[in-house]
Amino acid sequence: MLLKNLKTIVILVTMKCNCSCAHCFYFNKNSKPDPIDPDIIEEALKSIDGQHNILNVHFAGGEPFYCYDVMLESIERCKKFGINNFSLSTNGILAGDPDITHEKLTELRELGVNSIGVSADAFHQQVVPIENVFNILRDGNAKWYTGDLNISTYAAPTYIGYSTYDCPSNRKTNEILRKIYNEEYWAMPGVAGAHGRSISIIPKELYVNKKLDRRCWEFNFGCLHPEGPTGVLIDPSGYVDGCFGVPLGNLYKESMLDMFQRYFDNPGPIISTLHKEGALGLKRLAVERGFKAADAYYDECHLCRMARNYLRKCCFEEFGEFLNPSSCYPPVVDDKEHRFEDWNPIEAEK
Repeated sequence: MLLKNLKTIVILVTMKCNCSCAHCFYFNKNSKPDPIDPDIIEEALKSIDGQHNILNVHFAGGEPFYCYDVMLESIERCKKFGINNFSLSTNGILAGDPDITHEKLTELRELGVNSIGVSADAFHQQVVPIENVFNILRDGNAKWYTGDLNISTYAAPTYIGYSTYDCPSNRKTNEILRKIYNEEYWAMPGVAGAHGRSISIIPKELYVNKKLDRRCWEFNFGCLHPEGPTGVLIDPSGYVDGCFGVPLGNLYKESMLDMFQRYFDNPGPIISTLHKEGALGLKRLAVERGFKAADAYYDECHLCRMARNYLRKCCFEEFGEFLNPSSCYPPVVDDKEHRFEDWNPIEAEK
């Protein structure tokens, strides 16, 4: 079996979103406002049929409920290939009406959606009323029980740096989380990874890691493992990402099977360097081309991201095709003194 490691596919239903969260993986979410085409999902799964161990398909965005019918159709396409377990992430913006929320979540559960995470933190509650979050949690009956614990529906708060790092954003997230816990609902907190916008909000005092020699799959759930990634992400533009901004290929240009075969044989300079040397290898490539590396970074993902930002901007002819989609990379000014880490996503949205 060629793709024995492949357990999960994440499908970005749409890049449309009502939020502009400072920790988002994407910089320009509306660069392709159209939803994903279910046909490319079906063709992708058809090309690898019998070659994988996919256990779950996760739907996200953007905000997937903006294209609810497309999500339903995508589920049906997946079920053609024996995939019957699904999950999704939402920010809850379309859960203002409890009755409509119940109707949609009931339909999704009947189709096999057995895990629903709703964002609840200082980022999302700038836009989404906390009552919307509770409408989803109440419908899922996701409570702490004396006996069995039902976590099929849960709140998903995100912290900056780490959960106990003291800053205004984390304090606000804790206030929101306290409300959720006081109602006895379940939450699965996470930390903003240094993949996208969060680079600009992770405090520089946390840039203390210098060794940075771990490989992606050693600390990030099998990401980009040389023997095959445990999960990939498909976006509306057709890119199949092994990690955010590191594509295996594009479904509008080739089959998923073809891009996986290339992944094993000749994956290109970015992925092959990550396989052999990790983030330090990308640092080497970038430094050889003029990148001024810092003494320390938040983690390997942070170093990898900064090196890739530089390679895409300053060496596009050499590396550009291997660093997509563009929505994973910050817009930059034509200024030799400009530094990616100084880009402020909040100011840029104004």
